[in-house]
Amino acid sequence: MSVWRAWVLLVLMALAGPVLAAEAAPLRFGILPFNSTLALMKTHQPLRQFLQARLGRPVEIFTAPDYQSFLREQLDGNYDLMITPPHFGLMAIDKGYVPLYHYKARMEPIMVVRKDDAAVDARGLRGRRIAIANRIAFASMAGLKWLGEKGMRPERDFMLQERPTHGAAIAAVAVGDADGAITTTTLLGQVPEDVRQRLRYFSSEIRLPHVLFMAHKRLGAAEQQRIKDALRAFESAPEGQAFFKETSYIGFEELDASELAAYKPYLATLRQLLEQSRPQ
Repeated sequence: MSVWRAWVLLVLMALAGPVLAAEAAPLRFGILPFNSTLALMKTHQPLRQFLQARLGRPVEIFTAPDYQSFLREQLDGNYDLMITPPHFGLMAIDKGYVPLYHYKARMEPIMVVRKDDAAVDARGLRGRRIAIANRIAFASMAGLKWLGEKGMRPERDFMLQERPTHGAAIAAVAVGDADGAITTTTLLGQVPEDVRQRLRYFSSEIRLPHVLFMAHKRLGAAEQQRIKDALRAFESAPEGQAFFKETSYIGFEELDASELAAYKPYLATLRQLLEQSRPQ
């Protein structure tokens, strides 16, 4: 077990609910590192506890230090259940994962700026500093493509800053360390209210299916259905309603396989970026 995973498990032990039967195999639940580890744990703790109670087996949350590490873990089949973006999900299908649901909210990449910024659209950031979470995050890929269609290229037309998470990219704008940040409407909705009150955004007008809940085929069809049923029950439970209000995800929705086709154009870009990041 890596030091990172061990640390995450220690956090979970401190937050854990009632101990479940020792013979029940833990469900390894991977969550994309779109925010800090502590923020992810806090946000998803109600969901973890609900699943654990409904399924009658321990549920352990895992994340990774960055998007590349998370993608490697999922492609190695190290998660039983995971929350992953659709362009990662397309790759995961070939590795034995099946989609269960996605969030009802649409994935809408946006450009965040301070309220007092003079820019009237994204082109007003020409020659300035733009923060992103990670180059292989979907919001980053789509946002940079959107800017490219406006004739704006990184390093030529603006200075690109890569931050550890979306939350960190947004915070950089709020404190003046960056002039703009590419993120999504749902992720902006998850930052603290006092930070959000200092900001406004420009929409890219890109709206695609949101992140996926996927399960590995090794769980079997019956267990996959039990997980789906538990997720649906969470949606209508008081703690689930609070979760969806806090995160702006709205609820769960069945995924039409044809919706994933909208992400296929980004798959070639993802593979290109992964190839460029490999050690020479």
